[in-house]
Amino acid sequence: MPQLLYLHGSGYTEDSFQAQVQAFPGSDALSLPGHPYGEALGTVAESASWLARYIDWKRTDRAVVAGNSLGGAIALQWALDRPDQAAGLILIGTGARLRVSPEIFEMLDRNWPACIDTLADWAVASTAPTQVRERVKAWHHTVGRDATRTDYAACNEFDVMDRIADVHVPALIAVGDEDQMTPPKYSVFLHERLKGSALEIVPGAGHVVMAEKPDVVNAAIAAFLSSLS
Repeated sequence: MPQLLYLHGSGYTEDSFQAQVQAFPGSDALSLPGHPYGEALGTVAESASWLARYIDWKRTDRAVVAGNSLGGAIALQWALDRPDQAAGLILIGTGARLRVSPEIFEMLDRNWPACIDTLADWAVASTAPTQVRERVKAWHHTVGRDATRTDYAACNEFDVMDRIADVHVPALIAVGDEDQMTPPKYSVFLHERLKGSALEIVPGAGHVVMAEKPDVVNAAIAAFLSSLS
């Protein structure tokens, strides 16, 4: 079975995939550079190269990469750049293009850290447990403003909409039906263009669906991994 890796979203940490690491022995959640240690990478392409080097360093022949938001963008870019390494993609609350609202940059520049409350509200569904919202806030406090802003800037420049047809690996696409950051239409677009992909729209979940509804997401991941065997 290929190595299963997880990549977090903008301003988050590896803790966002805690439930998946626990559910799938041998899987590994990564913290991108600058989250919080080191310097954040400025583009999705740079992060995809970092991921490829990590996989080479681990001496893993092929990997399945699960990414949330920014992490999903990195996974897509990696699959385009290094198809020899890619055994599968799990794209969670992400898209082929990730334009960022100017309001987010304004909040980060003028109202940090008070804006973390708003970012957390936008990241989860209205019915999400308080503990999930508090975890999102903790990720942002850990990562800090500069790396969070760098992440969002990288997302804003990311666009592989005209290259999706060049991705030729199995894919599972998952999204919360209350995702405010990357609404379900982003995932539907991916599903319609990634041949043979599976789409899971999770009721009552937001942008960090893997943390909000881990049982549903983990079941979908397990089925997807079984399909690769």
